[in-house]
Amino acid sequence: MSVSVHYPDDWIGIPDFGAGEVFETPRAWAQALADELVAGSTEQLEPSEQEALVGALALVATGVAERGARAAYVHLRTLRGPLELVDLALVPRAAVGDAPAAEVAGSLDPDAVRPPTVTELRTASGLHGALVVRHAPLDADAPHILTLRASAALDVGDGFAVLGTATTELAAFEAFRPSFMALIESVSVDS
Repeated sequence: MSVSVHYPDDWIGIPDFGAGEVFETPRAWAQALADELVAGSTEQLEPSEQEALVGALALVATGVAERGARAAYVHLRTLRGPLELVDLALVPRAAVGDAPAAEVAGSLDPDAVRPPTVTELRTASGLHGALVVRHAPLDADAPHILTLRASAALDVGDGFAVLGTATTELAAFEAFRPSFMALIESVSVDS
């Protein structure tokens, strides 16, 4: 699958790390990014706030591949947050058979506490799919903490591009939704 994400200007792509990469560690990237963001902003941060920003960026940049993502993107409304993370996974058609986009996006999530909201999608580039928003417990150890999980699965021909995010700030998701939708809209298939 040759999928591209030409993310909007208010999004930040998390790079690859390691020997031979621009940044060897997530922490080095996070520090450089925070320095650049603070220098280019009218918003002033205390040293402790900048360190918190570096820590948050390094945390979300750690383990992208371990989360099953091919790429990850960060959105910051302000330098003080909230920081939103969206992972992109490519799911081969062989892994899901003839499952519709809504199922690939999680409409059958067994952990959902109520039926999900499913919205059909069609991007400007012609990709079609589904956005699934569901509520589920954080995990087995914290069933009392409710999360909102939002996933969009776009049919890219030989599989699906799946963008996903989760939050415990249920009301804040609605403020974030337009930015999430703009990121979804930026996905295309290279010919």
